[in-house]
Order: sequence, then structure tokens, then C-alpha cells
Amino acid sequence: MGVLRTWYRILNGMYDARSEPVGNLDPVSRWLIATRSVVFVMTVNSVIIGGLLYVLYDRSAASLGLLLLLALVVLGLVAAHGASNLFNDYWDAKHGIDTSEGYFRPAYMPHPSLSGMMSSDSLFALGLAHLLVMVMVAAYLVVLRGPVVLAFAGLGVFFMIAYAGGPHPLKRVGLGEPAVFLVWGPLMVGGTFYVLAGTLPAWVIVASLPYAVSVTTVLFGKHIDKIDYDAKLGVKTVPVILGEAATKRVLKALIVVAYAAVVGLVATGYLPVWALISLLALPKAGQLFRALDNPRPKEAPPGAVAWPIWYLGFVFGHNRRFGALYILGLILCCALPLYV
Repeated sequence: MGVLRTWYRILNGMYDARSEPVGNLDPVSRWLIATRSVVFVMTVNSVIIGGLLYVLYDRSAASLGLLLLLALVVLGLVAAHGASNLFNDYWDAKHGIDTSEGYFRPAYMPHPSLSGMMSSDSLFALGLAHLLVMVMVAAYLVVLRGPVVLAFAGLGVFFMIAYAGGPHPLKRVGLGEPAVFLVWGPLMVGGTFYVLAGTLPAWVIVASLPYAVSVTTVLFGKHIDKIDYDAKLGVKTVPVILGEAATKRVLKALIVVAYAAVVGLVATGYLPVWALISLLALPKAGQLFRALDNPRPKEAPPGAVAWPIWYLGFVFGHNRRFGALYILGLILCCALPLYV
């Protein structure tokens, strides 16, 4: 039970490396930390949204075979997400970002190689292993659905590598946030729908936007938290480019856009009225807005686990609530279609 409890804490962002040394962890726990599994929920949600939009498109498609195919897509995309996080840490350490004195990344979560969990070469090899799983899944899906799947997979690999690797990483030139929007919306949701349906109506891309925007706000929250660190190192995230005050306003606007998009999809008849259940996450959005209206504490508040994370905790909490409710709404849309 102790191991299961540790896995639960890691998956829910409650693991405190300062009180629980990584040297005492079991192999699965080390993998969960190394891949930053706490954020895999965003990838799984995107796949589920794509699957539910397909059932809404063709209600006769719901079957065990559909669930098995969705599980395969989840495997491939979680492997890709894990590879992206592993390579991100590898390249940031190689570029001297995570190794800088007092830098944000190793402070809130153990770095796979810098913490001693594995060597730099092992970190790279683990990333390649995840990439291989993704490639095998993608190859099967290409055989199943044709070369268009290869385009989705190719774009995913491009963004995975370009986000932190190469001579001009996207996250260092203000393009990391737009890349996340494209990946967790049109690419993941749209790609999942295409794998299931063999086609991709425009309304599916539109229906992916509320969750894509929500995931993008998570990166905004993280980058606001480490704006001072990034600015010193010349990492030009959107918050570094715009400044903290302007970025907070943009983040708030994105939250409003996510909810407005859901309302618009229902009002225009693209989604049944049940999708409005996602509006029940508004109290969580209000909590986030209040946090954004105040400066980040100078010291870790009592009970803080992942300090110096602050705004990220509020944004990620909202994302999880909004994503869960959007999915619940889509489930009801499939089971009890009712259009306004």
C-alpha cells in the first residue's frame, strides 16, 4: 500500500522531494517522476474528447473495439508526451538551463539526471524508448487509416523535438505556448477523431479549442512562476516577452475564451446543451483570477509541497476541473442529445 500511496501522490502533484529522497523510490515511482506523469491527464483528456466527439458524430460506433483503439491512441500519445518531457529535461540540462544555480526546475520536482535518478545518457535513452513506443503505435495506425495519420504523428514529433531541442527551441523564442495550443487541441483531439473516423470535419477542430486553450493556460501559469529565472537566462517565453502584468491579463482572457467557446459551440448547434456543464468550473476560475490579482508570496506558504510553484497550482487545478466537466458534458451529449 505504501508504494501505491507514493504513486498516487506523484500523479496528483503531492510528492515532496525534500522530505522523500528519490533514492528511496521504486522503479515505477522514478519513471512517474522522470516523465512528469502528473500532467499526463491533459493528454488522456484530449484523447477522450476526440473519442467522445466521434461518438457524437456517429453514435452507432460505440463498441469494445472503439475503446481498444482509444486505449492504443492513449498509449501512443502518453508515450510521446513522456518522451517530450524527458527530452525537454535532457536538452535543458545540456543547454545549461536546469544546471544554473537556483534555477526553478530542480527546485519543485526532481530532475531525472541532476537528482541522481539516472545518468544523462540513460535519460536520453529512456526518451528514445518512449519515442519508439509512439512510433510503433503510429505505424500501426498509419496501416489502419492511411498516410494522413503520418502527418499528425510527424507534426507531433516536430513539436516534441523543437519545443526544447535544436539550435532555436520554440520555448526560447516565445513559441512554446502556441505549440502547446496546437498539440493538445487540433493535433491530439483532431488526430484521435481522424484515427477513429477516417475523416476530420471542421467542427471537430472547433470543439477541440476550449480544452486546447485550457491546457495552454497551464504553460502560462508555469512560465509566470519562473519568469525571473527565464529572463536571467535569456529564455524568451511569452511571459518574459510581455511582462508579468500583461501575461496575467492574457491568461485571464484565455480562460474567458475557453468558456465562451463552449457557449458558442452550444449556441451554434455544434454541441448539445449538456456541454454547458463545463461552466460549473467557473468557481475554480474565480479562485484562479483572485490568485492572479495578487503577487506571488515571497516565501513558501505553510504546507506548500512544490514550492516555488504558485500560479501553476491554481491554473492546473482549474484545467483539471474544466477538463473533467467538459468530458462529463460530452458524455451526456452522447447519451442524451439535446440541442438548444
